[in-house]
Amino acid sequence: MTVGELRTLYVHNHVVNLKDRQGTTNRLQRYVGPFDALQLGELTKMQVVSWHQEIGRTRGGTAANQALQQLRAMYARAQDWELYDGKNPADRVKKFPKRSRERFIQSNELPWLLKSLSEEHPRTETFFLCLLLTGARRDEARTMQWKDLELEQGLWHKPTTKNGHPHTIPLPAQLVTKLRALPRVCEWVFPASPNPRNGFRAGKWSATAVEVMWGKIRRRVGLRDVRIHDLRRTAASWLAINGSNLQVNQSMLNQTSLGATQVYARLSVEPVRLALDNQAERMLGPGPAPTSSPVALAGPVITAPEMEWPG
Repeated sequence: MTVGELRTLYVHNHVVNLKDRQGTTNRLQRYVGPFDALQLGELTKMQVVSWHQEIGRTRGGTAANQALQQLRAMYARAQDWELYDGKNPADRVKKFPKRSRERFIQSNELPWLLKSLSEEHPRTETFFLCLLLTGARRDEARTMQWKDLELEQGLWHKPTTKNGHPHTIPLPAQLVTKLRALPRVCEWVFPASPNPRNGFRAGKWSATAVEVMWGKIRRRVGLRDVRIHDLRRTAASWLAINGSNLQVNQSMLNQTSLGATQVYARLSVEPVRLALDNQAERMLGPGPAPTSSPVALAGPVITAPEMEWPG
């Protein structure tokens, strides 16, 4: 069997069941595809080491480690399926060290980000404010359904999260107001991206479309190094900086279980509600206008009172 034949089987019998099946399929084609013509036993560890290093050089350590993990998993699955009884050439290949990110939106950058968001469709603006004000993950917001929300009580019940547990989180009053203003075109709160002719389409917003939109929003104000996940870090960092205790932060981020019953969840959200309401007021409430752009720009400095876009 060739690597290409195994890759096809792996996609059709394993990847198809994954949450990120399209992204995984694309990564396999991009990175593992060059080995397709080789028989499984022909791929050597040294080839894998060189391949991993080259991806790291051109695409970065994270991409290289993801590719290595996929190749290792693919060979392991072939062994499980009794299609291959040789060694796994991706075993014991040293990964690139994982660098912990500390980037979050600074106070002088926030007005620019909010201004950029206000230029978008209200549904787009509300989506990213949801990430910023609640610390939600991209896919948690992307898969939000109207049935998950109790807007009268200001609660969002996430049926499942990354750690496998349901999670209830309070919504800041400002965010509730924006959610109330959105039309309910389908079961998804944030349906597929807008079409100039037909408006929003049924079906949840795709991860790819969200990333493209975020790229547009951040580049417009020079925040090129800010990733979507940094909005989650911003919510947690601002809470910590302004004195919220660790338990409130953990509860917001769902890093520990809030309990199995809805009653316990409702009781536990009150300290988080107070903290998030206060934080939303700090972020969205009136404050001094920024005096300069968030990054060093070529040419004259553009001050923020006119809110003219840099570049």
